[in-house]
Amino acid sequence: MLKEKIESYISGIDATFGISIKHIQTNEEVHIQGDRYFQTASVVKVPILAALYDAVYKGKVDINERIVLQRGDRVPGSGVFQEMDAGSSPTIKDLAMMMIIVSDNMATDKLLTMVDAQMVQNYLRSIGLDHIFVKHSIWELLSLCAGISPTDYSEEMFDRIINTLIAGHYDRESIVFQENMENNVSTTRDMNRLMEKIARGEIFSEACSANIRDILFRQQYTQRIPGLLPRGTKVANKTGSLGTVYNDTGIVHLPDQQGEFVITVFSVGKTLDYEGNEPIARIAKIAFDHFLEGAAG
Repeated sequence: MLKEKIESYISGIDATFGISIKHIQTNEEVHIQGDRYFQTASVVKVPILAALYDAVYKGKVDINERIVLQRGDRVPGSGVFQEMDAGSSPTIKDLAMMMIIVSDNMATDKLLTMVDAQMVQNYLRSIGLDHIFVKHSIWELLSLCAGISPTDYSEEMFDRIINTLIAGHYDRESIVFQENMENNVSTTRDMNRLMEKIARGEIFSEACSANIRDILFRQQYTQRIPGLLPRGTKVANKTGSLGTVYNDTGIVHLPDQQGEFVITVFSVGKTLDYEGNEPIARIAKIAFDHFLEGAAG
């Protein structure tokens, strides 16, 4: 029933969807193109967060260490650190928080100097997630998206990347927009499994997972999965956007102790006219209502 409701809704939308949804307590789940690879965009920051906190709890990273941010650490796109004067010294926890709740690209790439892309991918394999690939930093990803070969930071290159993307000049032939495992891609099935592990307390320990959930619950971008849910619904999520790519992954708490469900929606619009916030919000609301109806029945 849930799959039919969602398929009926998305059939009229000019976009390609991957969708995975699972009620954690009942194990009812639905997958629509759940094994297809999609560009993760900033949803890749969830695997980075999980790998970081695993390293913290194993004593490899001090979450309270302060890191000095320099001008050359700037990364275009979302976030606030790039707007600050050089020399600020947030903690690693601050960087992780900003990476998630405002999708800070500069914070993300700074964290990738501590747990690099290969380490993140190796960590994912160690917990049984074989279909999430982390190959590019955000700087590299945005460079490739703009049709520019990634180079070291310079003011000129920073401006060139951001101005190209602001103008909407995306390189549609770039690896960024291909279902290629040398790219930052994932299936919705595996990303949803990662969210389930976070929800169940299986990222190193319950305490470790609780720290990760606490950050995700503070998300500032709430137009997608939480967008149409009742006021006060508790949601831990992370969005991702790149060109016509609109993604979100999250944990949604149902009211009246009726459990929680994990949901991952990846979408790619067929044209630049595609706006993915409402479709993702609507899919989440369909799932929310379905699980409430099931509990009532």
